[in-house]
Amino acid sequence: MKVLIDAVHPADVWTLGAVEDRLLAAGEETLWLSRPGKDSVVELIEARGRPHVRASRAGTSMLSLARELLVRDWRAWREVRRLRPDVILTRSPAGVHAGRLTRTPVLYDTDDGHVAGLLYYVAGPLANLIASPTATIKSYGKQHRRYQGYKELFYLHPDRFKPDPTVRADLGLAPDERFFILRLTAFTASHDVSEAGMSRAQIDRLLEKFQALGAVLISSEQPLPADLATLRIPTPPHRFHDVLAAADLVVGDSQTVCSEAGVIGTPSIRYNTWAGRHPYQVELEERWGLTRAFPLDDEVGFFAEVDRVLADLDGVHEVHADGRAAMLAWCGDPVDDLVEWTYELAGRDVPAAARGSDLDR
Repeated sequence: MKVLIDAVHPADVWTLGAVEDRLLAAGEETLWLSRPGKDSVVELIEARGRPHVRASRAGTSMLSLARELLVRDWRAWREVRRLRPDVILTRSPAGVHAGRLTRTPVLYDTDDGHVAGLLYYVAGPLANLIASPTATIKSYGKQHRRYQGYKELFYLHPDRFKPDPTVRADLGLAPDERFFILRLTAFTASHDVSEAGMSRAQIDRLLEKFQALGAVLISSEQPLPADLATLRIPTPPHRFHDVLAAADLVVGDSQTVCSEAGVIGTPSIRYNTWAGRHPYQVELEERWGLTRAFPLDDEVGFFAEVDRVLADLDGVHEVHADGRAAMLAWCGDPVDDLVEWTYELAGRDVPAAARGSDLDR
């Protein structure tokens, strides 16, 4: 079986990469459509040692994003015509469009759904199968399937991810030194163009608080000003989750990274205009207590929460660990579902080699 995997965001590589691991174990053939210029998409695919085609370069405005989609649609269509895959796995519109034009079955995975606006509506309705977490209450029609879990568990499930404790030494941290991560988003994705996050004054205020207690490093989608550049996380992209697991706290305006932190075992607090709008992140917060979100009009509440957590890091970690354990006991392994649905779209039974969830990273 041949499978084309369309990735436009680092989380796509991590998420669909977990499905690819199962496919490769069963002897299937895969090829990635990559996206140079978007964080570490290309670097992560190449760190996996997998072949890819550079389908488009990331746009940074509505006009350039629209132009990019046209280019990516054409190159995806061209690659489908060449490879003739049995199934396309995607989390973006181009893979869906190429599948529709060539009558190739498409599995479209989304944890944003209609909340992402146009991004969903130009993709989801055209897919053969839409996969989303059970937290997505809205139904997307007869082609909609739900998995019991979260996108982050595709790659951060304990069966696949074991944090590397040596990363602390690689970062130059002392054994008992507190360590904080500040995550900054560029807000240039198509669903982020009208959204916003932290100001420089708020960033400086956070840095002052963190540096009074320990070490702080910054993860940023965009270039940092000279006075902050020395704080950028120095490890390669494929080790980012090891760094995340080593932190005492993650604070930022990123949706995905803060959710990753929560699932991985690190408390997180985010502050942006997306707060309270994504069903799966609301569930992570309200059901399991694995992250906290504050809108931009609640700066007082945001900094009060930061101060509360910093004043009792050990206690917060204990509560967080209990919530994570309960979440893991409730969740299934979403990779099982996407593997099954991939073979279903191809009209094949799932081979034994593609089953199971013990493929440690």
